[in-house]
Amino acid sequence: MQSFPIHWPESRVAVAAITPTLTMRSTLLGILSTGIATTLSLLLIPDNPAREGALFYPALIMSAGLAAAPITDAFRYPKALLRGESLLALAPIYWLLLDLLQGVYAMEDITADQVRQAFLGIGIFVTMVWLGAIRRSWRIPQVVISSVSQEFSVNTYFALAVACFLIGMLNFAVPCNFNVFEMVHYLGQERWAVPWGRGQLGGWDAFLDHLQYFGYLLPVLTVVIGRRAGVRNPRTIICVAISIAITLFLAQSGSRRVVGVVAGMALILWILDQQRLRIKHLLVSLCAIGVLLLALQVMLEYRNVGLGVLVGNKEVVSGRTEKQQILEEQHLRVDDNFYRLCQIIQLIPDSYPFVYHKYLVYVIVRPVPRVFWPGKPVDAGFDLPTALGVQGVSYSYSVIGELYMSLGFIGIALGGWFYGRVASTASGLLARSRTQGALVIYSIVVMALFSGMRSILELILVSYVVLAWVGLSHLFIKLRHVRVR
Repeated sequence: MQSFPIHWPESRVAVAAITPTLTMRSTLLGILSTGIATTLSLLLIPDNPAREGALFYPALIMSAGLAAAPITDAFRYPKALLRGESLLALAPIYWLLLDLLQGVYAMEDITADQVRQAFLGIGIFVTMVWLGAIRRSWRIPQVVISSVSQEFSVNTYFALAVACFLIGMLNFAVPCNFNVFEMVHYLGQERWAVPWGRGQLGGWDAFLDHLQYFGYLLPVLTVVIGRRAGVRNPRTIICVAISIAITLFLAQSGSRRVVGVVAGMALILWILDQQRLRIKHLLVSLCAIGVLLLALQVMLEYRNVGLGVLVGNKEVVSGRTEKQQILEEQHLRVDDNFYRLCQIIQLIPDSYPFVYHKYLVYVIVRPVPRVFWPGKPVDAGFDLPTALGVQGVSYSYSVIGELYMSLGFIGIALGGWFYGRVASTASGLLARSRTQGALVIYSIVVMALFSGMRSILELILVSYVVLAWVGLSHLFIKLRHVRVR
């Protein structure tokens, strides 16, 4: 079947495998559509939002307003959807509004005013993202620039991929004493039964956790090698195999966002690396997104019993019920982030004070091993499950909830501006360098921004992948210089 290229007016810039520059026109459209959608959504919120489906129309209007600018730009230049600010504008639709559009849960004990404040918070955040993104990017550290200044050969990229696999698998191999059969056995168990799992307060084993971020690079490097060597090349086939292997181990934790980030980075790089997007590329992208969402749904349903039951493993953890069929859920579940956001608004500041800088300190010092700092903060100064009288669970309430918890609507505005500035900096790197390394870092950062809508902590944790790339690339650059001498 013949493939037809997608044409757009500004085809003179379409030959470069980069995203287009953010324009003032796009920024104004984003701010205007977000403002109008927020206003209409506030007016459409019913007096009794508690019943399921009551917030469908406000969520629909808000989603349309958030998506207006990214989709309008995509008609002229499809890769515009992969700009950081575009993904940030679309992210609340997935993380906060999708459950409302499906009527997944009821807003029990939540008032209309609290729902209005939640919608207002979303509008403020996205508006500030557009304002932050239009400004000139921050200065990029020289260590990052130097890591993407040189292009590698296919063999070097293959060596990088193998190194990432070996380092990333140490997190799973060391606790099993490098027993491959034991590792495979635990791969099908429920997420709390594995020897590489640990509690909130880790010791020396915290160092192993950081090694898995090298594994995040594998699917991205597989795309790079496949694009340059061909999908049938033995190096590509090997990389696909080890990428699947390490993704399965990452998925065993039940953390859907990790698998989503890993697959999303690879998909973003694959799209950006196309010199000209064709219909087949869009169809492949849509199919990949659909398969990914399906896989994430399966992970959600099976993470407490283990994926081993899908292949005939009848071992059931004591006290848990074995699932009988795949996809018993009737909805595409994300998280009840919007409901938890409303609960945060309900409790703060009426019952609990703002935490101010405590949450920021908590996420910034996260990389510091507790063995070096026993008194390191263990929480952000406020714990929603504890406030609600619930034990043994953790709730996520999106970055907007975390920012509101810190400093109300002012915190939301500052956080949105910061996310926009990070998006601008990522675009600045891509404008400065068009090497495969620059595409790798860009794909990591914009996917970190998208997943960072769930939590600031996610933004920081995914950014570790950038450090993994910078460290490995510098090592290989030095090794190449040594061989030349």
